[in-house]
Amino acid sequence: MLLPHIQPILNDPCSQGPYECIPPIFCWTKMGTEAGQSLEAILRRKELERRAGGGVFAWGIGNSLGVSAKLAQQEMQHNEVDVLFTPMRSAAKQIDVAPSQILLWLGYLNKDGEQTRLPSHMAVTSRGNFAQAGGKRSHYALICNGHHDITISANGGVIDANRARNFASLNPLGASQVTAVVRYQASRNELPEKSYPVTFRAKLHGAGFVRLVSPIVLDGELAILYRQLCKSATVEEWVIGAAHLRQKAEEAMAFQILQKELFDDVSVHRMKSRNCGATASAPI
Repeated sequence: MLLPHIQPILNDPCSQGPYECIPPIFCWTKMGTEAGQSLEAILRRKELERRAGGGVFAWGIGNSLGVSAKLAQQEMQHNEVDVLFTPMRSAAKQIDVAPSQILLWLGYLNKDGEQTRLPSHMAVTSRGNFAQAGGKRSHYALICNGHHDITISANGGVIDANRARNFASLNPLGASQVTAVVRYQASRNELPEKSYPVTFRAKLHGAGFVRLVSPIVLDGELAILYRQLCKSATVEEWVIGAAHLRQKAEEAMAFQILQKELFDDVSVHRMKSRNCGATASAPI
Protein backbone atom coordinates (compact mmCIF):
# COMPACT_ATOMS: atom_id res chain seq x y z
CA MET A 1 0.00 0.00 0.00
CA LEU A 2 1.33 3.44 -0.91
CA LEU A 3 2.29 5.78 1.88
CA PRO A 4 -0.03 8.82 2.07
CA HIS A 5 2.79 11.33 1.59
CA ILE A 6 3.95 9.57 -1.59
CA GLN A 7 0.56 9.37 -3.30
CA PRO A 8 0.28 13.08 -4.25
CA ILE A 9 3.64 12.88 -5.99
CA LEU A 10 2.75 9.77 -8.01
CA ASN A 11 -0.66 11.24 -8.91
CA ASP A 12 0.76 14.64 -9.85
CA PRO A 13 -1.40 15.93 -12.76
CA CYS A 14 1.55 17.99 -14.01
CA SER A 15 3.91 15.04 -14.33
CA GLN A 16 3.65 15.29 -18.12
CA GLY A 17 4.76 18.93 -18.13
CA PRO A 18 3.67 22.24 -16.54
CA TYR A 19 1.71 23.40 -19.59
CA GLU A 20 -0.03 20.09 -20.16
CA CYS A 21 -1.98 19.91 -16.88
CA ILE A 22 -4.11 23.01 -17.51
CA PRO A 23 -7.79 22.01 -17.94
CA PRO A 24 -9.67 22.91 -21.15
CA ILE A 25 -12.10 25.11 -19.20
CA PHE A 26 -11.30 26.88 -15.94
CA CYS A 27 -11.71 30.09 -13.97
CA TRP A 28 -8.49 32.08 -13.87
CA THR A 29 -7.87 34.76 -11.27
CA LYS A 30 -4.73 36.79 -10.71
CA MET A 31 -3.73 37.65 -7.15
CA GLY A 32 -1.95 40.64 -5.67
CA THR A 33 -2.06 43.30 -2.98
CA GLU A 34 -5.66 44.29 -2.29
CA ALA A 35 -7.43 46.51 0.25
CA GLY A 36 -4.14 47.42 1.92
CA GLN A 37 -3.04 43.81 2.45
CA SER A 38 -0.10 42.03 0.89
CA LEU A 39 -0.73 38.80 -0.98
CA GLU A 40 1.03 36.87 1.77
CA ALA A 41 -1.34 38.32 4.38
CA ILE A 42 -4.39 37.64 2.21
CA LEU A 43 -3.41 34.00 1.67
CA ARG A 44 -2.82 33.54 5.39
CA ARG A 45 -6.30 34.72 6.38
CA LYS A 46 -7.97 32.93 3.48
CA GLU A 47 -6.34 29.69 4.60
CA LEU A 48 -7.86 30.15 8.05
CA GLU A 49 -11.21 30.87 6.39
CA ARG A 50 -10.87 27.75 4.22
CA ARG A 51 -10.18 25.55 7.23
CA ALA A 52 -13.01 27.12 9.22
CA GLY A 53 -15.41 26.40 6.35
CA GLY A 54 -14.40 22.78 5.87
CA GLY A 55 -12.66 23.71 2.62
CA VAL A 56 -15.12 26.40 1.46
CA PHE A 57 -13.91 30.00 1.21
CA ALA A 58 -14.82 33.18 -0.67
CA TRP A 59 -12.31 34.94 -2.89
CA GLY A 60 -13.22 38.55 -3.66
CA ILE A 61 -12.85 39.78 -7.24
CA GLY A 62 -13.40 43.18 -8.79
CA ASN A 63 -15.12 42.26 -12.05
CA SER A 64 -18.28 40.42 -12.98
CA LEU A 65 -18.19 37.06 -14.75
CA GLY A 66 -21.76 37.36 -15.97
CA VAL A 67 -23.20 33.92 -16.64
CA SER A 68 -19.87 32.41 -17.74
CA ALA A 69 -19.27 30.55 -14.47
CA LYS A 70 -22.73 28.97 -14.56
CA LEU A 71 -22.40 27.97 -18.23
CA ALA A 72 -18.95 26.51 -17.61
CA GLN A 73 -20.28 24.43 -14.72
CA GLN A 74 -23.05 23.09 -16.95
CA GLU A 75 -20.54 22.12 -19.63
CA MET A 76 -18.02 20.40 -17.36
CA GLN A 77 -18.49 16.87 -16.05
CA HIS A 78 -20.12 16.82 -12.58
CA ASN A 79 -20.36 20.64 -12.85
CA GLU A 80 -16.78 20.87 -11.59
CA VAL A 81 -14.83 23.91 -12.72
CA ASP A 82 -11.27 24.42 -11.48
CA VAL A 83 -10.15 27.81 -10.22
CA LEU A 84 -6.49 28.51 -10.95
CA PHE A 85 -4.78 31.20 -8.89
CA THR A 86 -1.68 32.96 -10.23
CA PRO A 87 0.28 35.97 -8.90
CA MET A 88 -0.01 39.20 -10.85
CA ARG A 89 3.02 40.08 -12.94
CA SER A 90 2.61 43.85 -12.56
CA ALA A 91 3.25 45.91 -9.45
CA ALA A 92 0.29 46.75 -7.24
CA LYS A 93 -1.44 50.10 -7.74
CA GLN A 94 -1.14 52.66 -4.98
CA ILE A 95 -4.91 52.66 -4.51
CA ASP A 96 -4.69 48.96 -3.61
CA VAL A 97 -1.64 49.38 -1.39
CA ALA A 98 -3.07 52.28 0.61
CA PRO A 99 -6.82 52.69 -0.04
CA SER A 100 -8.70 55.57 1.54
CA GLN A 101 -11.33 53.12 2.79
CA ILE A 102 -11.63 49.39 3.34
CA LEU A 103 -15.04 47.78 2.96
CA LEU A 104 -16.37 44.59 4.51
CA TRP A 105 -19.10 42.90 2.45
CA LEU A 106 -21.78 41.19 4.52
CA GLY A 107 -24.03 39.55 1.95
CA TYR A 108 -24.62 38.41 -1.61
CA LEU A 109 -27.45 37.99 -4.10
CA ASN A 110 -28.69 34.42 -4.36
CA LYS A 111 -30.00 32.80 -7.56
CA ASP A 112 -33.40 34.43 -7.00
CA GLY A 113 -31.88 37.88 -6.61
CA GLU A 114 -32.54 37.95 -2.86
CA GLN A 115 -30.01 39.39 -0.43
CA THR A 116 -28.47 36.61 1.64
CA ARG A 117 -25.95 36.70 4.49
CA LEU A 118 -22.52 35.32 3.74
CA PRO A 119 -21.56 32.40 6.02
CA SER A 120 -20.18 33.73 9.29
CA HIS A 121 -16.67 32.29 8.73
CA MET A 122 -16.19 34.36 5.56
CA ALA A 123 -14.64 37.82 5.55
CA VAL A 124 -14.52 39.50 2.13
CA THR A 125 -13.01 42.97 1.88
CA SER A 126 -12.21 45.46 -0.87
CA ARG A 127 -10.98 48.97 -1.24
CA GLY A 128 -13.67 51.63 -1.43
CA ASN A 129 -14.29 55.34 -1.49
CA PHE A 130 -17.91 56.29 -0.96
CA ALA A 131 -16.90 59.95 -0.64
CA GLN A 132 -15.98 60.20 -4.34
CA ALA A 133 -18.24 59.86 -7.34
CA GLY A 134 -17.68 56.49 -8.92
CA GLY A 135 -16.31 55.06 -5.67
CA LYS A 136 -16.38 51.31 -5.04
CA ARG A 137 -20.04 50.31 -5.21
CA SER A 138 -19.86 46.76 -6.54
CA HIS A 139 -17.76 43.72 -5.76
CA TYR A 140 -18.00 40.02 -6.47
CA ALA A 141 -16.72 36.74 -5.10
CA LEU A 142 -15.74 33.29 -6.22
CA ILE A 143 -17.11 30.67 -3.85
CA CYS A 144 -14.42 28.01 -3.79
CA ASN A 145 -13.79 24.60 -2.29
CA GLY A 146 -10.23 23.44 -1.79
CA HIS A 147 -8.62 20.61 0.15
CA HIS A 148 -5.03 21.82 0.30
CA ASP A 149 -3.23 24.55 2.25
CA ILE A 150 -3.26 27.60 -0.04
CA THR A 151 -0.27 29.19 1.70
CA ILE A 152 1.97 26.40 0.37
CA SER A 153 2.79 26.70 -3.33
CA ALA A 154 1.99 23.51 -5.20
CA ASN A 155 2.98 22.18 -8.59
CA GLY A 156 -0.15 23.53 -10.21
CA GLY A 157 1.22 23.96 -13.70
CA VAL A 158 1.86 27.04 -15.81
CA ILE A 159 -0.72 29.02 -17.80
CA ASP A 160 0.35 30.45 -21.15
CA ALA A 161 -1.87 33.52 -21.44
CA ASN A 162 -1.69 33.38 -25.25
CA ARG A 163 -3.54 30.05 -25.19
CA ALA A 164 -6.40 31.34 -23.03
CA ARG A 165 -9.64 32.63 -24.57
CA ASN A 166 -12.76 34.10 -23.00
CA PHE A 167 -15.22 31.27 -22.41
CA ALA A 168 -18.18 32.71 -24.30
CA SER A 169 -16.69 35.01 -26.96
CA LEU A 170 -13.46 33.07 -27.60
CA ASN A 171 -11.70 36.43 -27.79
CA PRO A 172 -8.22 36.82 -26.26
CA LEU A 173 -8.24 38.04 -22.67
CA GLY A 174 -8.02 41.78 -22.22
CA ALA A 175 -5.09 43.32 -20.38
CA SER A 176 -7.40 44.52 -17.59
CA GLN A 177 -9.13 41.16 -17.04
CA VAL A 178 -7.99 40.04 -13.61
CA THR A 179 -10.54 37.22 -13.36
CA ALA A 180 -12.17 35.34 -16.22
CA VAL A 181 -13.68 32.00 -17.17
CA VAL A 182 -11.58 30.74 -20.05
CA ARG A 183 -11.18 28.04 -22.64
CA TYR A 184 -7.61 26.83 -22.99
CA GLN A 185 -6.13 25.84 -26.34
CA ALA A 186 -4.40 22.48 -26.27
CA SER A 187 -1.77 23.36 -28.84
CA ARG A 188 0.73 26.17 -28.57
CA ASN A 189 0.65 29.08 -30.99
CA GLU A 190 3.45 31.04 -32.58
CA LEU A 191 3.33 33.88 -30.06
CA PRO A 192 5.99 34.03 -27.31
CA GLU A 193 4.83 32.40 -24.10
CA LYS A 194 3.30 34.63 -21.42
CA SER A 195 3.79 32.36 -18.45
CA TYR A 196 1.81 32.50 -15.21
CA PRO A 197 2.78 29.82 -12.65
CA VAL A 198 -0.26 28.44 -10.83
CA THR A 199 0.23 28.87 -7.09
CA PHE A 200 -2.78 26.80 -6.03
CA ARG A 201 -6.06 25.40 -7.25
CA ALA A 202 -9.61 25.04 -5.97
CA LYS A 203 -13.02 24.31 -7.48
CA LEU A 204 -16.07 26.50 -7.85
CA HIS A 205 -18.53 25.57 -5.12
CA GLY A 206 -22.31 25.88 -5.28
CA ALA A 207 -23.23 28.98 -7.27
CA GLY A 208 -19.51 29.48 -7.82
CA PHE A 209 -19.77 33.21 -8.52
CA VAL A 210 -21.87 35.80 -6.67
CA ARG A 211 -22.41 39.53 -6.57
CA LEU A 212 -21.76 40.92 -3.11
CA VAL A 213 -24.01 43.38 -1.31
CA SER A 214 -24.23 45.25 1.99
CA PRO A 215 -20.78 46.83 2.25
CA ILE A 216 -19.76 48.68 5.38
CA VAL A 217 -16.69 50.82 5.95
CA LEU A 218 -14.17 49.33 8.34
CA ASP A 219 -13.39 52.21 10.67
CA GLY A 220 -13.30 52.78 14.42
CA GLU A 221 -14.17 49.64 16.39
CA LEU A 222 -14.75 47.63 13.22
CA ALA A 223 -11.25 48.39 11.95
CA ILE A 224 -9.77 47.26 15.26
CA LEU A 225 -11.78 44.02 15.20
CA TYR A 226 -10.72 43.35 11.62
CA ARG A 227 -7.03 43.82 12.44
CA GLN A 228 -7.44 41.47 15.39
CA LEU A 229 -9.15 38.92 13.13
CA CYS A 230 -6.25 39.03 10.66
CA LYS A 231 -3.87 38.20 13.52
CA SER A 232 -5.74 34.97 14.37
CA ALA A 233 -3.30 32.17 15.06
CA THR A 234 -5.76 29.27 15.02
CA VAL A 235 -8.96 28.28 13.24
CA GLU A 236 -10.84 28.61 16.54
CA GLU A 237 -9.66 32.20 16.92
CA TRP A 238 -10.70 32.91 13.35
CA VAL A 239 -14.21 31.48 13.83
CA ILE A 240 -14.79 33.49 17.01
CA GLY A 241 -13.25 36.67 15.61
CA ALA A 242 -15.11 36.49 12.29
CA ALA A 243 -18.45 35.95 14.03
CA HIS A 244 -17.80 38.85 16.42
CA LEU A 245 -16.80 41.18 13.57
CA ARG A 246 -19.90 40.17 11.63
CA GLN A 247 -22.16 40.85 14.62
CA LYS A 248 -20.70 44.30 15.24
CA ALA A 249 -20.75 45.14 11.52
CA GLU A 250 -24.42 44.18 11.22
CA GLU A 251 -25.26 46.24 14.32
CA ALA A 252 -23.42 49.23 12.86
CA MET A 253 -25.20 48.82 9.52
CA ALA A 254 -28.61 48.59 11.23
CA PHE A 255 -27.83 51.82 13.09
CA GLN A 256 -26.77 53.53 9.85
CA ILE A 257 -30.00 52.45 8.14
CA LEU A 258 -32.03 53.76 11.08
CA GLN A 259 -30.20 57.08 10.98
CA LYS A 260 -30.81 57.40 7.25
CA GLU A 261 -34.51 56.66 7.67
CA LEU A 262 -34.80 59.27 10.41
CA PHE A 263 -32.90 61.80 8.29
CA ASP A 264 -35.14 61.08 5.31
CA ASP A 265 -38.26 61.50 7.47
CA VAL A 266 -36.98 64.85 8.76
CA SER A 267 -36.14 65.99 5.22
CA VAL A 268 -39.63 65.06 3.97
CA HIS A 269 -41.23 66.88 6.91
CA ARG A 270 -39.20 70.03 6.24
CA MET A 271 -40.09 69.91 2.55
CA LYS A 272 -43.79 69.63 3.36
CA SER A 273 -43.50 72.54 5.79
CA ARG A 274 -41.87 74.72 3.13
CA ASN A 275 -44.56 73.81 0.60
CA CYS A 276 -47.33 74.57 3.08
CA GLY A 277 -45.75 77.92 3.94
CA ALA A 278 -45.35 78.83 0.30
CA THR A 279 -48.99 77.97 -0.41
CA ALA A 280 -50.25 80.03 2.50
CA SER A 281 -48.38 83.15 1.46
CA ALA A 282 -49.17 82.92 -2.22
CA PRO A 283 -51.44 85.69 -3.60
CA ILE A 284 -55.08 84.74 -4.27
